[in-house]
Amino acid sequence: MLPEDVGGDGRDEISCCINPPIERTVKKGNLNYMKTIMLVRTARALFTTAIIAAFAVCAYADGTTAVKEKTYSGTITVVDAKEKVVKVQGYLLTKTFELADKCELKLGDKREASLGDFRPGQRVDVVYKDAGGVLVASRITQELLRFSGEVSAIDRAGRTIAIHDLGLTRTFAMPDELGVVLNGSSRGTLDDVKLGSQVTVVYEIPNNQFVARQIEARSAMYVATLNAVDLPNRTIKAGKSLLGDKKFHLTDNCTIVINGKTDGKLSDLRVGQNYELDYEVVGGVNVVTRIAAVDMPAKTEVSQQTAN
Repeated sequence: MLPEDVGGDGRDEISCCINPPIERTVKKGNLNYMKTIMLVRTARALFTTAIIAAFAVCAYADGTTAVKEKTYSGTITVVDAKEKVVKVQGYLLTKTFELADKCELKLGDKREASLGDFRPGQRVDVVYKDAGGVLVASRITQELLRFSGEVSAIDRAGRTIAIHDLGLTRTFAMPDELGVVLNGSSRGTLDDVKLGSQVTVVYEIPNNQFVARQIEARSAMYVATLNAVDLPNRTIKAGKSLLGDKKFHLTDNCTIVINGKTDGKLSDLRVGQNYELDYEVVGGVNVVTRIAAVDMPAKTEVSQQTAN
């Protein structure tokens, strides 16, 4: 128990130090009473702040600095693997980041990535600390940019492809190293990408230009002879000799390509004609997203997936 004249009424030592005996000797009727109480409480707050600051200094006695992490998103403009520097252009500003020794790098689906795997045009999220104007990155993660829609134009010689979706058409350059993925897993070529097909383009934006890095086509492909058309129910039957017919349901936005144009109608299809069908199997039902006339006789299926 502390002596009465230094706070022996039950208060701890810190309270005694910042609550001098004057608090108990000033009478409440005195005009200076409230001023004295305010000064005492201010002193208590300042003392508490000083204690917290002292503990913070002790916590970082090893030389590290307590700086809050921030996140910045934008497009890479410069990658210097030797100097471990990355510049990222955001909506208004371009920021330069120094990579920390243990900076975590994530690039698409790659489990392990190095700074050399990054390039200008990639969209990234950077987690960093601002140490007095020096931006130190602790994690850089690529954000894959995707655009899905219908192939409305394709220039194989000029290496460009146009994708249309909901009133927006976006044209992408196609580099030589362009990847094509069919039916979710199979590797394909640019010849497998057809006018009117529903695709997803994974792209980057170097120098503000849309550049396709990968084209993904989810649908399987089936080439067969059309044997029946049901206009009211929007279904068709197509097959091969000796294999029988298969029934297909057309989606509401199924693209029908006639004479190189994508504005065909179901009524334009002709029984006995060979057609190329892009379709997906949904719960055992063959759902068609594209139909295109072909001059060649019916061939074996291109995709490994078989319609039921």
